[in-house]
Amino acid sequence: MSASKMTSKQESKEAGDAANDPARALAYVLRGNKGPEARSARLEDSRVDYFRGKDLYRALKARPEIVDEYAPKLTGVPTPTAPTEKDRTRQITAMGQELLKRGYFVKCDRVYKTARPGRTKRVKFPKFLHKTPRAAQTFTEDGEGFYSWTYDQPMSWTFVIISFLVAFMVILMCLFPLSPIWFKKLILYACLGILGLFFVIGVVRVFVFASVWIVFGRHFWVLPNITSDEIPIDEVFSPMWAFDDLDAGGNVVGKIPALNRLAAAGSAAAMLAALYAIAPEKGSAIKSINRAHGSILDLFDLYDTPKGLAGATNATNATATANESAAAAGGGAGRNESVAEGGEAGTADGWDPLDEDVAPPAPPPPYGGPEAPEEGGSADAETKAEL
Repeated sequence: MSASKMTSKQESKEAGDAANDPARALAYVLRGNKGPEARSARLEDSRVDYFRGKDLYRALKARPEIVDEYAPKLTGVPTPTAPTEKDRTRQITAMGQELLKRGYFVKCDRVYKTARPGRTKRVKFPKFLHKTPRAAQTFTEDGEGFYSWTYDQPMSWTFVIISFLVAFMVILMCLFPLSPIWFKKLILYACLGILGLFFVIGVVRVFVFASVWIVFGRHFWVLPNITSDEIPIDEVFSPMWAFDDLDAGGNVVGKIPALNRLAAAGSAAAMLAALYAIAPEKGSAIKSINRAHGSILDLFDLYDTPKGLAGATNATNATATANESAAAAGGGAGRNESVAEGGEAGTADGWDPLDEDVAPPAPPPPYGGPEAPEEGGSADAETKAEL
């Protein structure tokens, strides 16, 4: 069965259930785009979607037609002709209490009640929740508390398309070893660029924090949420900067005296000077980077010419060079033998004046001097020398 048929069948089933059960119909609407903002968190041993009570109040007050349609069906009380703000709040509270009673969501609370170390405010959407006791399972008018959905969100076309895209990306990842060298290098350098960007951001954050802390004694952070694991991805870069030493009333807390800050700055400067003194030579860093780059290319086999082909080519070139050397040596020896035999073109001693590669013969010894030994004599002399 295709995905479109499954989706249309499920939507028709939801519509039929909604006609018979107003609470289910309202839950179906609130789980869609018209409902409150939902986030993901860990509830005990499972992942759930949850929302804040105040967000549900805000969403329903922005769409009074939903309240007018479902509030009378759930509560049995008709909507006033000119409802006031209190009437709307009372209706939304009754609707939320009815959904909570029928088990479409449950009330939860934070696992960590206090702010993280180094922070003065708690996050709006925590990542860890736990269920509140049964006696506290109520939907209050103040909108406080978190509510975890137990009603599954219906499948939409967006979910189907994203599922196909994820499967397609997995197939592409499996085919990555067969991709061309330029594509592999592109992915490698993109990953290294992202890592380098995070490293630069970390260095800038530390430098700015240290500078402001030494001069003013304040805790000033650039991109304060970039290292938080409780912030969704769309809120990582918001705000761009913030002071982290303010209490609920906006007062500065934990300010360190100037003398202590100067002492810490002096210690940091001494440590940096010591590191600079034992630093390697000026060009060693570039050499280390080049070696690391070569190691990475060698690890992932990202050379433009495969190693096997390169090795075979080098071996072929070496064999050809050796053959040429042997041929040259053999040709020279043969020519020397022909010259030694006293060819027609040479002199009586076998030397050709026109041949520049052959040295002229030695002059004869003076009268009465020792003559050069013959071949037999030279062999006997070599034998005696060996003995």
